[in-house]
Amino acid sequence: NGNLSDKIPKAEDTQGLCGAVSSPASGEHEMKIGPILFQVASGDITKEAADVIVNSTSNTFNLKSGVSKAILEGAGQNVEMECARLAHQGNNEYIVTEGGSLKCKNIIHVHGGNNVKKSVSCVLQECEKRNYSSICLPAIGTAEFPAHWSDMKQQNLCVVQLHPADPEYNTVASKFKETCSSFVIEKIERIQNPDLWNSYQAKKKTMDAKNGHKMNEKQLFHGTDAGSVPHVNKNGFNRSYAGKNAVCYGKGTYFAVNANYSASDTYSRPDVNGKKHMYYVRVLTGEYECGHQSYIVPPAKDPQNPTDLYDTVTDNKQNPSLFVVFYDYQAYPEYLITFRR
Repeated sequence: NGNLSDKIPKAEDTQGLCGAVSSPASGEHEMKIGPILFQVASGDITKEAADVIVNSTSNTFNLKSGVSKAILEGAGQNVEMECARLAHQGNNEYIVTEGGSLKCKNIIHVHGGNNVKKSVSCVLQECEKRNYSSICLPAIGTAEFPAHWSDMKQQNLCVVQLHPADPEYNTVASKFKETCSSFVIEKIERIQNPDLWNSYQAKKKTMDAKNGHKMNEKQLFHGTDAGSVPHVNKNGFNRSYAGKNAVCYGKGTYFAVNANYSASDTYSRPDVNGKKHMYYVRVLTGEYECGHQSYIVPPAKDPQNPTDLYDTVTDNKQNPSLFVVFYDYQAYPEYLITFRR
């Protein structure tokens, strides 16, 4: 019967097919395109009735947070067990389980990363194969936090200690050990702060659009003292800390390419027990220029256009060893490494 993409009408072909948007009830909007009725509503997806309910989940199909948690708990333990069993059978983009206690024939559990169009297309193709006529989808691609985060349990901040056997732990530890092999890692923690994360992602989206590409992010290191840790976890890297340790390239927050720079006692000052602290940080370095100690913002790219600024500054454009950030939400403290000599 051909690909589903061949059957989806293009925008220019739907003119005349689209009906007006109406609001049959408070918080509900609908519109017809040909024979298809689209409805958008706010509410509890586990209370909806449809042939299929879609669960937007992680690539391991075991996400237990947000809407995914509500769907799995609403469907019941048998569906959760079926989902786990099918997930182990192969590398799938989606899996289909029974509806369990929900008002649907099946649940389609789908992951698609940032490719929302691909995720929805997979779901629609599966529904077409099964001759289903109604489908209920959550707001795919609008998650408040990454799929690999642990359940936030209604908290605004969670600090999750990683197990040394976790691949996630080993990725961070390996990067740290590249230049800090003489230090001993005591623990690595993942910082889960949805407010900071969303602000950072909004900044990234703006920068990607401004620069016309998505190669604006680096993972860098930042050493700090034990007293600053609670503040950074909760509020991120505030410019009020500028000048605390260094101002050679500008009055901003400094991030290092290599861990050994941040491991200096000047930056990661040991506490009374000899423990040191360093963040492995997502930083929006964007387009950068060499810094100067007088800078309080990055310089302009063109003197004739003083409002078009570089995103960050560095010590060496050809071979940077550090970057300086001047704006809030341009860095996210993803991991905290506690270590000692």
